[in-house]
Amino acid sequence: MTKKVLILGRAGIGKSTFCQYVTYRWARDEIWSEYELVVLIHLRKLTDSRYQPEKQFSSVDLVEQEYFPYGDLSKEERQHFKEQCKSGKVLWILDGYDEFTQNIQPQMKDIFDHIRETQHHILTSRPYAVAVPYDEKIEIIGFTDDNIA
Repeated sequence: MTKKVLILGRAGIGKSTFCQYVTYRWARDEIWSEYELVVLIHLRKLTDSRYQPEKQFSSVDLVEQEYFPYGDLSKEERQHFKEQCKSGKVLWILDGYDEFTQNIQPQMKDIFDHIRETQHHILTSRPYAVAVPYDEKIEIIGFTDDNIA
């Protein structure tokens, strides 16, 4: 079963900071050991200027563009990533749905829907922007120094 978590919070409350923090903690082997890879995508970056309108993109293309913009992944690396996705070993952290949905580019809609429907993911948004059901909903109401330590 695909795990889907929606994190809501008003503007500037710490949703993006939360995403960076949990990605960092995963990289230090402190959380989510069931995932071989955590992919943090800042959705506001998925624009026409970075993704050609006439092309369709895959999840591998998305990772390649966001993490390896100056060098292509090998055929073997692309295949390995696809296998990790199919086996549920990838957690996608999709940050800023509210910014993305206002100007979603047609070439990005299919890949976003595919990730949202088939992959384990965390989606962040301001409360007004999400009209789709989620297994778990969490609201960030702010952080203090004690919360982060």
